[in-house]
Amino acid sequence: MRLPIIVKGKKDVEFVTFINKVNDDLRDSFEFSIKKNLQTVKTKVMLADFTVIETNTFDPDRVLNYFFNKEKEVGSLSSWKVVSVQSAKTDDLHRIFFQISIEIENYYFYIYMGIQFHALLYYKTDKDIIRISKKIRDLEERNSNVKSEISKKGDQLIKQELENLGYKDTDNTKLFEELFTKQDLSKSLAETASEVESTFPELNQNLQLIQSLKKELENFTIELYQINPASIDSNKLMIGEEGIAYNMDFELIKNKKTHEKTSVINFEKINVTEISKIEKEFYALINIFKK
Repeated sequence: MRLPIIVKGKKDVEFVTFINKVNDDLRDSFEFSIKKNLQTVKTKVMLADFTVIETNTFDPDRVLNYFFNKEKEVGSLSSWKVVSVQSAKTDDLHRIFFQISIEIENYYFYIYMGIQFHALLYYKTDKDIIRISKKIRDLEERNSNVKSEISKKGDQLIKQELENLGYKDTDNTKLFEELFTKQDLSKSLAETASEVESTFPELNQNLQLIQSLKKELENFTIELYQINPASIDSNKLMIGEEGIAYNMDFELIKNKKTHEKTSVINFEKINVTEISKIEKEFYALINIFKK
C-alpha cells in the first residue's frame, strides 16, 4: 500500500499515525536536503527568432552527486538495500532517482526518491547565430528557385520527348496507363528528369553548404534545465510533471522464501517490538537525509 495510509475509522489509528509520521519525516528531510541542490541561476539565452531572454537553470550534476553521496551513506546501514542511482530521459523529460528498501520482521518497505525536470535547448547570445541563420535562409531560398527552374525545364523536355514518341494528344488517363505498363518509357522520362537536375550543380552544392552551416549552428546551442521544486506523486511523475518525487510502499511479507507480499495488513498484529525496530531503522535513515 502507498503511504500515507488513510484512516477510515478509529480502529488502528495509533499505528497508522506512527507510520504516517515516519513517512512525513522522511519525505520532509529528503525534500529539504535536495532543494539545496536545486538552486537556480539566471542566464541570458537566444530563441530561434533571435529574441534574447533571461531564464533560470540548475545543475543536474549537483543532484547526481547528492544522490551518489546518499546512496553511499544509506549503503552503510546494514539493513537497507539500495538500487544504484539511475538517470532516464524521454525526449526533453529527464529523471534522476534512486530506490531503497528494507525488510523489518515480516514487513517490507520500498522507497522511491528522485526529481523530474526538462532539458531545453537554446542558443547562446552570439551575433554569429544571426549571420549563419541568414546564410541558411538565403541558400534555401536559392534552392527553392533552382528547383522551380528545374521543374519548369524538366516539364518542357519531358513534354517534347512525349511528343516525339507520339503522345502529343494523349489524354492524362491514357498517358498514365502507358507509363505504368511501359517500363522503358518511365525509365526514359526519369533519366531525362535526372539529366535536367545534373545541369544545376549548385543545387547539391547549396544543400551541402546548408548542412555544414546547420552543424556550425549546433555549436552555438546550450542546454538548460528547468524544474519546479514542488512535491509530485507517482501519478504526476508518470504524466511528466516537473518536481521532487517521493513515495513509500508498505507491504506484509506472506512468504519469505517466495517473496510473496500483500497490501492487506492487520495493523493490530504489529506489536511493540516490531514498531520499535521500524522506528530505529527509519530514524537512522532520516538522520542521513537531515545532514
